[in-house]
Amino acid sequence: MEKKISKTLKGIEEDIKNDDLGKARDRLHGLISTFPNELELRKKLGDIYFELKYPAMAGRYWYLEENKTPLMVHACIEFEKSMGNDINNIARALKYKGDIELLKGMELDPALLYKVKELVEEPDVPIEFKEDKLIILGCLSIIILIFIFALVGVYTFFKWIF
Repeated sequence: MEKKISKTLKGIEEDIKNDDLGKARDRLHGLISTFPNELELRKKLGDIYFELKYPAMAGRYWYLEENKTPLMVHACIEFEKSMGNDINNIARALKYKGDIELLKGMELDPALLYKVKELVEEPDVPIEFKEDKLIILGCLSIIILIFIFALVGVYTFFKWIF
């Protein structure tokens, strides 16, 4: 695993040197989803978003940083404002899926920590078949409409001829 992280991090550093921040950002998103416990990756992603002039997004990824600079604190405040200062929105936007124990030593709002824990422990519920039922209902409606239009067309045709 460490080999994959270091190889990808080298690619990210190369992308940053080549001023391809979009590619570096995308690679970091992939690493964070694969290795959610590596909080340093979130810091790097926050740095990239800040370079791209997205302070609220930078704050989103710096939010779980333990030693924040004043710049990071300001970006985190921007992030909170963009989420309407709502704990539920903030917790969802953080998209933290790692070990909740890593966050316990941080200076986070207990309600936020509880909400993040709740979201981490929430099982991934498979998509219900509601969409399938809607598709089937839509297809049946279209078939019935086609049948009705065909009957009206045949009736009109015979009325026109006779």
